[in-house]
Amino acid sequence: MLKKLAITLVAVVFVGCYNLDNVGGKNSGGSIREIEIAGSQQTGGTTTPSPTNGETVEIKPQQEEKIVSVDVNDENVNDYLTIIKSNLRTSAKKVDDNIRNQYTVPIGETLVFPVDNERAIKLSTSPKNANPKVSLTNGKVSFRTVYQGQYVLSTYVNGSVNRKITVSAISKYDFDEKDLYKLILQDSEKRDKDVENAVTLYKMLYPAGRYSKEVNYLFLKYAYEIRNNSLINEALAGVKNDFSSYSDSEKATILRAAKLANKSIFIPSEVYNTNNSDLKNALNEYNNSGKAPVDRAPSTPVDNRTVTTEKNKAKTQTTENETSIVDYAREKVRSVVGGISGTTSTASTVGSANSKVTTSTESYYEKGMKNLNSNPKVAIDNLKKSLSSEKIQDKKPEIYYNIASSYAKLGNRVEVTKYIRLLKQEFPNSSWAKKSEALSNLIK
Repeated sequence: MLKKLAITLVAVVFVGCYNLDNVGGKNSGGSIREIEIAGSQQTGGTTTPSPTNGETVEIKPQQEEKIVSVDVNDENVNDYLTIIKSNLRTSAKKVDDNIRNQYTVPIGETLVFPVDNERAIKLSTSPKNANPKVSLTNGKVSFRTVYQGQYVLSTYVNGSVNRKITVSAISKYDFDEKDLYKLILQDSEKRDKDVENAVTLYKMLYPAGRYSKEVNYLFLKYAYEIRNNSLINEALAGVKNDFSSYSDSEKATILRAAKLANKSIFIPSEVYNTNNSDLKNALNEYNNSGKAPVDRAPSTPVDNRTVTTEKNKAKTQTTENETSIVDYAREKVRSVVGGISGTTSTASTVGSANSKVTTSTESYYEKGMKNLNSNPKVAIDNLKKSLSSEKIQDKKPEIYYNIASSYAKLGNRVEVTKYIRLLKQEFPNSSWAKKSEALSNLIK
């Protein structure tokens, strides 16, 4: 009798513990496909609507969004991207008729909510490199993003800020960042095509993740190994800003990938002083291919945080291809991995701030070289001062070259041409003059 009672008590405790997992904002599970099917069965097949022909799905918020932990594997990654793809294609909307200061929306879905006689709205802050779509029409705000994180919107009345609205964009399924990175590592080593979707999802869930640098390189290495120039171009946008921080062997791979894709990237002058034979060979191969040691600098970035009103809505709307999650997300991810965004991020200024911490014994030349990658404007200022106040005749060709390449990064062709001309006039036989040939061709 006591034995039967003990067994019964154990069973009750087990069931109770199991049910505790389903209380609160996060549930646990294994397969997304099984979870979706189970959810559909529980609600009579209405959990995951699948309209066609561009029909809009409106989902009224019934309760707090629940996040489900799932196994991190290729099947679940692909299934979740398929769900997001469907939401984008059908313009799935979460409509909240209440005026609040805080909202939550799953990534890929459009949040629609009212404002209180406010005529304009502006994106104030967002996750690093994320660029959501925000519009205001007929007193209703539409917000959509494929990047997880918190966004702050400012509303305006008569040109003055009225209030702040926080929107939390969440993933309905919790993919552990470290496990997702491990999956990318495994897939890239096997040259498994699933790595492309895994990288896409990583960028969506962790726009400024702790493994971003490693993920960017693994994606580039995979693209290079399968000789896919289109993927190489996308991957290069992610690694070029961190070029100096990679190992010599990784730098060599990056250079060979750039050569294969016929793409120009910026190469800091100190890289040419390497003693690594593989990197030296990669540098020679890259330069002999006619590529310049600097990429064509983009034009001045446009600030996408413009105030959106009903009057200027037509001017700020952009056309997005939402028929494929791969095309859509990669187009968005391109700006993420490249570090180019119109949003404000304190993280983006850390490098510049740290670069200003110098000792009083540093020369202008040393300050300029230290800021060469993190802050071209500061680098130019210090390198120019070194030309006029320091006895560095032996480094003058290198300084001319670095000033020209820094101006190229800022998109100033006039100054690039000026310093290339000075370099060739004063040091026509130097190696730096020869390296500037390709740079000169790029800016024409």
